[in-house]
Amino acid sequence: MAERPSAAQEALSKVEDQLSCLVCLEPYTNPRLLSCFHVYCQHCLEDLVAHNRQGQLECPKCRRPTPLPTGVSGLQAAFHVHHLFDIQETLKKVKEPQKLACEKCSKTTRKATSFCRQCTKFICDLCTNIHKEYKEFEGHEVVTIEKVEGDLIRLVSPKKTSPRCPKHDENMKLYCEPCGELICIHCTVQIHKDHKYCVIADTFESHKKEILDSLGPVEKQLEATDTALINLDGRHAEIVEHGGKIATNIHSKFDELHQALYAREGELMAELEGHTQQQLKSLSAQREEVEILQTQRSSCLHFVRESIRTGSPGDVLKMKQGVVNQVRELVDTFDPNTLEPRETTNTCFVPSAQLVKDCKEFGAIGIPSVTVTPTKRLDKTRVQGTTSLRFTNTNHQLIQIPSLNIKAELISKSTNQTTNCVVKERGKGEYEISYQPTVGGASELIVRVGGEDVAGSPFPVAVKTPIDKLGTVIKTINDLKSPYGVALNQAGEIIVAEHDAGIVSIFSPTGDKLRTLDTRGTAVGEMKYPHCVAVDGDDNILVVHRGNHQLLKFSRGGDLIAAVGSRGDGPGQFNNPIGVCVNSVNGKVYVTDIYAHCLHIFNSDLTFSSKFGSKGRGNGLFNSPYVVASDRSGCVYVVEYYNARVQVFTPDGGYLRQFVMRGSGNGELNEPVSICVDSDDLVYVGESGNNRVSVFTCEGVFLKSFGSQGSGPGQFKHPLGIVVDQCGVVYVSDIDNNRVQMFS
Repeated sequence: MAERPSAAQEALSKVEDQLSCLVCLEPYTNPRLLSCFHVYCQHCLEDLVAHNRQGQLECPKCRRPTPLPTGVSGLQAAFHVHHLFDIQETLKKVKEPQKLACEKCSKTTRKATSFCRQCTKFICDLCTNIHKEYKEFEGHEVVTIEKVEGDLIRLVSPKKTSPRCPKHDENMKLYCEPCGELICIHCTVQIHKDHKYCVIADTFESHKKEILDSLGPVEKQLEATDTALINLDGRHAEIVEHGGKIATNIHSKFDELHQALYAREGELMAELEGHTQQQLKSLSAQREEVEILQTQRSSCLHFVRESIRTGSPGDVLKMKQGVVNQVRELVDTFDPNTLEPRETTNTCFVPSAQLVKDCKEFGAIGIPSVTVTPTKRLDKTRVQGTTSLRFTNTNHQLIQIPSLNIKAELISKSTNQTTNCVVKERGKGEYEISYQPTVGGASELIVRVGGEDVAGSPFPVAVKTPIDKLGTVIKTINDLKSPYGVALNQAGEIIVAEHDAGIVSIFSPTGDKLRTLDTRGTAVGEMKYPHCVAVDGDDNILVVHRGNHQLLKFSRGGDLIAAVGSRGDGPGQFNNPIGVCVNSVNGKVYVTDIYAHCLHIFNSDLTFSSKFGSKGRGNGLFNSPYVVASDRSGCVYVVEYYNARVQVFTPDGGYLRQFVMRGSGNGELNEPVSICVDSDDLVYVGESGNNRVSVFTCEGVFLKSFGSQGSGPGQFKHPLGIVVDQCGVVYVSDIDNNRVQMFS
């Protein structure tokens, strides 16, 4: 059996591997550093440049170009390599410790038994004792030959020298901050006069930290390349395995057709092999790219850390500016997309419908054309929802696709937040797609097979937040002038009555200003202090404004359709109207009259129908009815400011029930000023006194409240208008904060 090499021999072999130039294969001479952190001899690099007609310098290992503004000689010297040569020389001596003589005393025949790290010499027992007794050697680290052999690379101290100024032949002990250069004392009164500079020893630690901090992204990128290589290898195995599964499927189908399809079977097998090999070849090329990225970053980390560890402060600071720029360029040019496998196991075998008739062209290797059909409605998916999809091909046949080839993601239309989905096979062409979005609202489900969108994708999804989690602000419309009422049209546009501005502003679902209804004035059809807004079944906009005691109807585009009302007590006359809503069952329009203490009912064309209510505290009576809303069955809900309650009526004004709750506790109301009923018949009440929104069932059972007084996100100063969309997103106008907040 061959004798096991000693630790020193193994270490020497590793060091010598790092001291050979990859171009000339000889030990480095005048090593220079490229921008990719690979090191070569200066004369080798000069030969490479000379043979390149364009005068460019491309790394022989990773092919990364390095600019040469001052030629090869201007490249950073790889001074850490010199330390490796010192280690090499010491390791050669340690290989045969029995022949080592003392290198410190005059008696060269004395056998060396220890090694002084500071002296970088092997010493005998006598010199070892002298090191222990003399103050001159205080602080020197002396270790035995055995320990040296086991940890020599760490124990050999780098020879750190101070660079000298090429202009004044003086030691450069200062660092010029603006120029990022080492300078001597003479430079401070000449070239660098009036520049900010400091002693190297005083500033070295902060600059060293800056260099090391710059390596953070490189370390993460190196981790990413490691993971990418694992993923690429895994994908390689998946493609091979998947190709094998497809081959088995092909064999099974062709066995059924026997001789008629035998020839075609061979053709498809060859096609599959070629397709698979093409994928593997592409994957192999990508792996080489990622290995290059990995090599560049490994070289960067190794060079910088070794340079800092082995170089003098002067050497390190001298190289600092160039290294930091190189590191930054290395980080900036990193493309994470390179790490994602470009090939997928999207190959499948698709049998033809008429097997015998079309045996000569039976089957195909490729990606099928896929259509996806949801198996249930997606318009009220709750958070942590699950969706089932059914996959068919162009012939409307159910097809089964490996779930790893199906990718799905849910994107919120209001926040653009993306939620990755989990895909599980359920058999017979049906798949379960589950997701856990953190915000509710209108979203889109995007489904891809083999990187391509399937027919029908994206699918609209309404993600509705559970009521117990409601209260997170997902978007805010700012810079409004006392927004009172708020409503939504069928396109999801947000309609806001800006009371103090005398206008109605219309915003996109994402909060961008689209257009304005501006008819400011006191004449019929003009607006003064618009209060509340609503939208009818034709997307017309209804506006109530106290200043003119009128109810106006505008088209979606802003054209005035009708105007009714004036100050008075007669039919169709108002005494400070405030709230308005459209009953989705009968299409009638309901308007609250705060000083007349009643509710007016108009037909859809705004002709007067009837009114009910008078001042009082009993059932069916009002004390300043503020706003009004209706539920899915057409029942009418009225909020009273002074009675601090919600009363519920039939569509024609018959009393049904009430929520009587004055106070500041949960389930109690304090100065209620707004109300809305959502598609699940949950009742939302805005309280000016408590500066919050409380949620109840239609029977008045308290469920949830959110908000408090203030100007921060989720806080209110007089919440007046409330509307809830089909996804459960709550829009609240915040008067004194001049904004509309959206909650999920």
